[in-house]
Amino acid sequence: MDELTLLRSTRDDTRDPSPEVLARGRSALFARIDSETPIALFAQLGDDTAFAPIKARRRRRTIAWAGFSALGAASVTVALVATNVLGFAGWNGGADPAAASVLSSAAAATVKVSDPVVGPGQYLFIRTDGVFASTGTLKAEDAERIGEEILPSDDVSALEKTHDELYVPADRSEDWVSIRCTRAPFQTFGPRSEAFAEQEAAVHEEYEPDTIRRFPGGTTPSGVTIGGYFDGLHFSDDYDALPRDPRQLLDRIYELNGNFGPSRDGQALQWIIDALRGGTAPADFRAALYKAVAEIPGVEITEDQAALNGTTGIAIGRVETTSNTRYDLIIDAETGQFIGEREVTLDGYASFPAGTATSWTAVTTTVVTSAPTDVAICSE
Repeated sequence: MDELTLLRSTRDDTRDPSPEVLARGRSALFARIDSETPIALFAQLGDDTAFAPIKARRRRRTIAWAGFSALGAASVTVALVATNVLGFAGWNGGADPAAASVLSSAAAATVKVSDPVVGPGQYLFIRTDGVFASTGTLKAEDAERIGEEILPSDDVSALEKTHDELYVPADRSEDWVSIRCTRAPFQTFGPRSEAFAEQEAAVHEEYEPDTIRRFPGGTTPSGVTIGGYFDGLHFSDDYDALPRDPRQLLDRIYELNGNFGPSRDGQALQWIIDALRGGTAPADFRAALYKAVAEIPGVEITEDQAALNGTTGIAIGRVETTSNTRYDLIIDAETGQFIGEREVTLDGYASFPAGTATSWTAVTTTVVTSAPTDVAICSE
């Protein structure tokens, strides 16, 4: 093990830097050393210059200067290794080794499995099935109907299901077709929750009916890109603009998020989940995202066999301590497939008991030969 690897191992001994990274770090270190001037301080005096012997009483000062130089050199070494080998995200500590191993396997499998080939006239079909929490207050007449006395401030909640479809044409400058089905009750938690779910369903049916829309080039009338990733101002599908090196990518994600979210690391994980959920990210970028998750502290395996909408995978997540909520992404480590994501409340709130998955989405992608022209799928 060389000196840079030994230094790096104080942070994480599970992964050694590549030879290319070590070479870059050494080059920066030696360039810094070469730029120092103590050796050339007397160059202008000439080669024949004579010096008087240093008296013993000055030796202590000389030793102090030498000690300071050693300390300074060590500081320079650490700084250079940090920026050239570890990167700004490299000091975070990273995920639990078991989770990092799964993510590494998923990343390797992802790049081996090519993306679906969408031929002329065909579409990349992205289906998203989800469940989301709905929280509010029960109307007085509904409370009276079920024989309960509640205060206007009493929160009540239920889970609602959604179904969305997106058809991305082979020529992405053509119309993208989006279908959004009306939210419907999925799960309730007692009489109050059931009454609330019925109340909300009536609102959705009136104000949020099934819809089908076409977006030229995948852009809404307001100029917002469908899918993609959040670039700090809006959504973008320019995946080439982001690095594939996991540490550099995570640093960039931190920058894009700014001060959003309850914590820097929690928001970074949520950003990655959102980018994966969009369904349009290419394989090499998905692999980089998996590796970036492995650089986030607090990430661990939360369930070995996590079932989501009929598909089973490994759940890898992180607890956001400010809300005591866990955020998971669920993947198939053998194929690299992103199965979906979920949010779990560990304390419980409103009608939800502790441990409830208050939201989840499952994503599937395939290639189809045509896009629908109506919302009939929402009635199936």
